[in-house]
Amino acid sequence: MDSSASPTSQARARTGNPWRRLPKLARRWLPLSLLIFSVFYGVAALSLSPSISSVDPRHGLAAVPPDADLIHIRTEFSLQSLDQALSAPQPSVTPWTSTPEDYTGIGYLNQPATFRFALENTSAEPVKKLLVVSAPFLDRIRPAMVTPEARVERLPVMGDRHAFQHRYFELPQWIWPVTLNPGTSTFLFEVENSGPTLLPLSVHKPEDILGHTAFTLAWKAFIGGLLAFALLFNISIVVMLRRPGLAWLSVFMVGVMHSQLVMDGFGLWFLWPGWPQINNLLSVSLPLCLIALCQFTPHFLSIPRHTTSVLHSFSVAAFVILIAAPLGLPFPGQGTLLVLATLTGLFILAVVSRQLQRHVYARYYGLAILVILSGATTSSLRTVGWVPVNDLTDSAFFLGAAIASLILTSGVGRRLLEERKRRLHSDVRARQEEQLRSRIEQDYDRLLKTHRVTGKPNRAMLEESLDTLNAEATPYTLCIVRLTRFNEIEQALGYRTAEELLKTYLRRLNSFLKRSFSDRLVMINGFALASIDTVNHAFAFHRSDDSAGDRQMLEDVVAWLGRNFREGRFAFSWSPSVGAAHAPEHGPDAAGLLSSAGFASLNGDCTLCEYDPSIAEWQYRQQIQMLDVEDALANGHMWLEYQPKVHIREGRVNSVEALIRWQHPEFGRVPPNHWIPLAEQVGMIHPVTLWVINRACGDHRRLAAHHGSTVAIAVNISAKDLAHPHFDREVLDITQRHGMTPGDLILEITETAMMADPEASGVMIHTLSNLGFRIALDDFGTGHSSLGTLARFDLDELKIDRSFLKDILDHPTRQRIFRAALELGEALDLDMVVEGVETQAVAAWLQQFPGLHGQGFYWGRPQRLTADPSPHPETPS
Repeated sequence: MDSSASPTSQARARTGNPWRRLPKLARRWLPLSLLIFSVFYGVAALSLSPSISSVDPRHGLAAVPPDADLIHIRTEFSLQSLDQALSAPQPSVTPWTSTPEDYTGIGYLNQPATFRFALENTSAEPVKKLLVVSAPFLDRIRPAMVTPEARVERLPVMGDRHAFQHRYFELPQWIWPVTLNPGTSTFLFEVENSGPTLLPLSVHKPEDILGHTAFTLAWKAFIGGLLAFALLFNISIVVMLRRPGLAWLSVFMVGVMHSQLVMDGFGLWFLWPGWPQINNLLSVSLPLCLIALCQFTPHFLSIPRHTTSVLHSFSVAAFVILIAAPLGLPFPGQGTLLVLATLTGLFILAVVSRQLQRHVYARYYGLAILVILSGATTSSLRTVGWVPVNDLTDSAFFLGAAIASLILTSGVGRRLLEERKRRLHSDVRARQEEQLRSRIEQDYDRLLKTHRVTGKPNRAMLEESLDTLNAEATPYTLCIVRLTRFNEIEQALGYRTAEELLKTYLRRLNSFLKRSFSDRLVMINGFALASIDTVNHAFAFHRSDDSAGDRQMLEDVVAWLGRNFREGRFAFSWSPSVGAAHAPEHGPDAAGLLSSAGFASLNGDCTLCEYDPSIAEWQYRQQIQMLDVEDALANGHMWLEYQPKVHIREGRVNSVEALIRWQHPEFGRVPPNHWIPLAEQVGMIHPVTLWVINRACGDHRRLAAHHGSTVAIAVNISAKDLAHPHFDREVLDITQRHGMTPGDLILEITETAMMADPEASGVMIHTLSNLGFRIALDDFGTGHSSLGTLARFDLDELKIDRSFLKDILDHPTRQRIFRAALELGEALDLDMVVEGVETQAVAAWLQQFPGLHGQGFYWGRPQRLTADPSPHPETPS
C-alpha cells in the first residue's frame, strides 16, 4: 500500500503469504468469506451450547459515584453467592472485603461475587431512586435490598439468561427502581460473569435517567456513525482500487462495531432481541478483529517476508481461539486472547517504528496501534480498579478501536487520492503519449515523403510521381542539379548555417522553376523540386516538339544556377552541375532515369550534360574497379613491377622504383592513372600504399641479390598518406618486420600532392626524414610550387619529369631550362633523377652531367620479379 514500497519487497510480502497458494478468486473474497464463516459458525456453536456466557473483551470497569443527595457509605464484596450472604446467621460478621476507594472492579473470577453497599436517606419521607448498572454485557446480576427495618426485598434478576421485560425502561442499561425509606438501606448485588467481575452502579433520580442515557447514546451513536461511514468508505475504496487486501480493514471495523453494540446492550435491546446468541459472538468477533489487523498490515505497509510470516502465525493462533471459544473449552480462553492481542500489538508497533522515518503510511499505522493499545490499557486498568468507572472508560476499547479505524481509513483515503493523482497523471501521460504518437506518425509520414534537411519531397516521392507518368505518351526530361561545393561550404560555415542557406537557395530555385516551366513542370507532391540528398536535387518537365526551345530553357536554368548566391553577408557559388536524362530513351523507369541523370551530373567538363551511354559505361567501370580494389590486393590480381634508376655515367643501379600493376578479370589490364586518382578521391589509396610498401619490402632481399646490397626501393605515396596521423609508425613497422633499415626505402610524392596541404605534408615528411627514410619529389616541373616552399621540405631526391627531355637535343632553350633545374637540385643538395630516358642519344647527352641518375626504357622496362614465391601477397596488418 505504501507508495514508496519497492516492487521487490511487495513481491516478497505476497510470496510469504500462505493464502497465496489459494486460487485467485478465493484470495479475493477471503476477508468476506472469513467474516461470514465466523458469524455462522459462532451462531451454530452457541446454539448448541446455550449455557456459554458472553466474553467481555474490555479489561475492566470502575464504579460510578452515587447520587449526591444520598450518603454512600462504602462498597464491599464477598466471594459468595447472594443466597449465601442472606442466609448467614449474622450477616454483619460475614467476611466482607472493601473494594479500593471509589472502585468496584475486582478482576477476573471463576465464581460469583456479591457486592454490598449502603444508601442513607436522611429525610423524613421515602425517596424514589433508580439504580443503574451500565454493563449489560455482564452475564447475570441478582440484586436484593435490606430495608432499614431489616426486611429483605428481592429485586428482579437481570442478565442474558433472563427476559428483558424485567427492565423498568427499555434502554441498553440495567435499571432497578427502588424506594428508600428514612434510614440506611443495604443493597446486595450478586455478579456472575465470565469476564471481569465488577459492579458499575450509579444512582439517579427518575427524571434524570432519560437525559443521562440519551447523552450517552448520542455520543456513542456519533462515534458509531463515523465508524459506519468509514466502513462504507473503505468498502468503496476496495472496489475502486481493486485491492481485496484492504477489505481486512472493513472486517476489523465490523468486529469493533459488533463488540460495542453487545457491550452497550444495544443489539439485544433493539437489533436482535430474539437471538441472544448474537451477543455471545463476542468470542468470535474479537479474534476476528485480531486476524483482520494482522492480515491488513502487509497490504498497508511494505514489510519483509519474515515479518509477514510472523503476522500470519498470529492470525493462525487467533483463528484457533475463534474456533475454540464458542465451544466453551477451558483453553484457549479470553486470557489467552488478551495476551495474544497484546503481543501482536507490540510486535506491529515495533515493525512500524522502524519505518516511521521512511514511509508516511507507517506513521498512520503506528498512531492507530498506539490508540488501540491506549484504549485496551485503559480498559485493563479499569478492570483492576485503577481508573474510575464512567462512560469514557466504559467504552475505552471501543473508542480506541474506532479512532484507529478512522486513522487507518484516512490513510487508505490518502492512498486513494495518491492513486487518483497517479491515474490522473497516467491519463495525462497517456494523452501526451497519444499526442506524441500522433505527432510522431505525422513526422514519420513527413519523413517518408520529404527530405530531412530541405523539407522538399524525397527520392521515394520523386520516383512515385515519375512512375505515374506515361513516358511513351508524354515524354519528359529529368534533371539532377548537383551542388558540388555544398560539402566544402558546410565545412567552412558549419552544418546548421549551410543547411539554412541551402533551404533558402532551394526555395528560390523552386520558385524560378515554376515561373520558367509553368504547366509543363512535373509537380512532386506540390513542389517543383525534389531532394535526393543534400547535394543532389531533381526536377522534371514535359518535353515539347521544339527541342531547341527545351534546350534554351535548360540553358536559362543553368544561367540562373551559375549566378552567385547572395543571402545576408554571404555571397558564393554552389558550383552547380546539371545532368539531364530523357524518358523513355535513357531509362525504362524512374529509378533507371535517375541513375542516368546522376551519371550525367558527375561530368565535370561542362555545367549542363546530357546522359551519354559511353560516359555511363566509363563511370560504371570506375565504380566496379573501386569495389574490386581490396579483392584484387588479396587475390593476386595486383602485383609489383620494378624499374631501375641508373647512375648515368657509371651505369650502375642504385635503386629501383616499385610500380603497381592490375589485371582486372572483367576489364583486363587497368593502367594506374585510370584508377589511382579515383582511389585517392574515395579514400582507398592508403591501404593500397601500405600493401605496396609491404610487398616491396618483402622483395628487397631478392632485389639486393640481383642489384647489390646497397640497392634501395622507391615507392609512390599520396597526399592522403601524408595526412594519415600514424603513417610514419606504419611504414617503420613494415620495414622492421622485413629486416630493412629506413634508408633502404625511398618515399616518392608528387609535387602537386605535396602542395595540397604544405603544412601537414611538411610535418609528416620531416618526421619520416628524421626516422631515416629518404624522401623524393616526383614529377618535378609539372606542379606549381615556389622555390621558397620547396626549400622548406626535408627532401633527399628530385625527379625531373619526362616532359623536360622532349626534343631536348633540338632545342637549346629546353637544354637551358634542364640545366637550370639541375642547378636548383644541386643548390638544395639533392640527388637528381631524370625520367623518361628512352634513346641512346639522350642518354649520351646526359652523361655530361656528373652525379645525374636516369630512369627510362633505355635501361629497362618495369619488370616483375621472376620465380615469385608469393603469388598471393600478404596484406599488412
